[in-house]
Amino acid sequence: MTRRMRYHCCQKALDPELTEVFINTELYARVSVAVMFHKLADMADLVRSAGENMNSLAALASGKMFLLELLNLVVNDKDLAKELYKKYSAIHRRKIRAWQMICVLSRFVDQDNVEKVTSSLHISIYRSNLPSVRQYMETFAIQIYLKFPLLVGQQLVPLLRNYNLRPQALSSYVFIAANIILHAKEEIQSRHLDELFPPIIPLLTSHHHTLRGFTQILVYHVLQKLLPASDCGSSFTMSLEKKCFEDLKSYLAHNSDCARLRASMDGYIDAFDPMKSSLPAGIFTDRVEELEFECVPATLMDRVINFLNDTREDLRCSMAKDAVSIKNESFRTNEDPKCTEILNSNEGELLIPLPKDISYDFQRKISFPKHDMQEMASTSFWDNKSSYISLLDIENEDQLLDNLLHSRSVVMEKLSASRQQIILVASLIDRIPNLAGLARTCEVFRAAGLAVADKTILKDKQFQLISVTAEKWVPVMEVPERSMKFFLEKKKKEGFALFGLEQTANSVPLDRCVFPTKTVLVLGREKEGIPVEIIHMLDSCVEIPQLGVVRSLNVHVSGAIALWEYTRQQISQ
Repeated sequence: MTRRMRYHCCQKALDPELTEVFINTELYARVSVAVMFHKLADMADLVRSAGENMNSLAALASGKMFLLELLNLVVNDKDLAKELYKKYSAIHRRKIRAWQMICVLSRFVDQDNVEKVTSSLHISIYRSNLPSVRQYMETFAIQIYLKFPLLVGQQLVPLLRNYNLRPQALSSYVFIAANIILHAKEEIQSRHLDELFPPIIPLLTSHHHTLRGFTQILVYHVLQKLLPASDCGSSFTMSLEKKCFEDLKSYLAHNSDCARLRASMDGYIDAFDPMKSSLPAGIFTDRVEELEFECVPATLMDRVINFLNDTREDLRCSMAKDAVSIKNESFRTNEDPKCTEILNSNEGELLIPLPKDISYDFQRKISFPKHDMQEMASTSFWDNKSSYISLLDIENEDQLLDNLLHSRSVVMEKLSASRQQIILVASLIDRIPNLAGLARTCEVFRAAGLAVADKTILKDKQFQLISVTAEKWVPVMEVPERSMKFFLEKKKKEGFALFGLEQTANSVPLDRCVFPTKTVLVLGREKEGIPVEIIHMLDSCVEIPQLGVVRSLNVHVSGAIALWEYTRQQISQ
């Protein structure tokens, strides 16, 4: 395309209604390019409708070239092909930008490049990606298969029947298939239903709760739209298949859990339009100023995951309340002859009701070192100046809970004052389960602190589920990777010894290492370990002796073992 033609397209392409919104933002250039390629696609359509035209041919060629180049990048570029990355990171941002533009370029998919396009697309869908990135892949795929319906049976059906695919990939294919059925032209809609619906149905029984819930929502919408309501009196003449689908539809419509899940989606599927979602106006106008990240709307998968996490939290709270009720019930007078007397208030002794033949060994839920027990005794919610309060007198559960919470807050103040002087530096770690596990380990062994690259992970649902509130009790400090050297130099000046948990030529086996009281322990990346420039700053590297073939342990497990060894040495001193 000539420079003059490019200028002419840019001059005419800008949609004032769209670009005015972004005129003073960093998105203006990207929006302008997206609108330009959308206009070029209009010109390229003239090749098919009105015959060949030099400008139209140039527009078509440029759009195809840009599309294939972008697809090649998302498959092969080191960052864009990465599967493990942080939400809102630079890599996350690049991935979203690339796939947003690929959606805009979907109109340039033609018979001569569709095989290359779908090959790159399925490689990307198979890989692990955040839902905010996957939604653009799914929109792009829906566009292709609506445009080339014969490929549905050739490509999409075999993929749906590959039940060994990752649940994340299967979820994407279910979303793609359901929307192809819902948005196909009327003359081929029934054919798509016959092809795609049978391989989707088994996924309703998936052990993966997110995939199962996701499939339930989409199947319900397909049944609602394409399975007309039948007369109850005609059930005797229905085929077995029709009866099964009628009952399935009824279950999904009336089951309270399915209804709540559907309600939490807030009309997402009804409002979703794959055609509009691939237009510049559809991509760049869903702006929520306070939560804006590359104009990305909330995804259906995000909504399902949030719903399931909230449901699990509700269930956990309900189970905790039941446990309290059962425990309180055991404190009441029991007339069972197998139980002993539970209270002798005249002698000031508190006896717990126990069956005569019960074992006196039991699981301890909370235990403290002996030297802490003496300090805690003076702060106990039992009044030492008077006789012990009878549990039977505390009939109000709220009063008992308040006392326990007060006792815990006092105890935690004592615990924070007696922390060990070891800091774990996990700034190189980006996987949330590992960071959450390390937070829990640091709390258990009373570490002085845990350094992470980004403290916003503390609000992540997955982090909170694994850490079980550990982040509330252990000091967590934010030390981005770029600030690690400064942080380590500062701790060195404060008298801390710097250790790294890494296998090096001079690393010391953990069982031979003697940790100073004031220690900083640096943990490496999940695969690459500790960078060389950080290793050179350390006083020593420690490795865990291994007997097996696999080279290393999971970083959370390694950190826990090293922290316990430090704790063991401090206890024995």
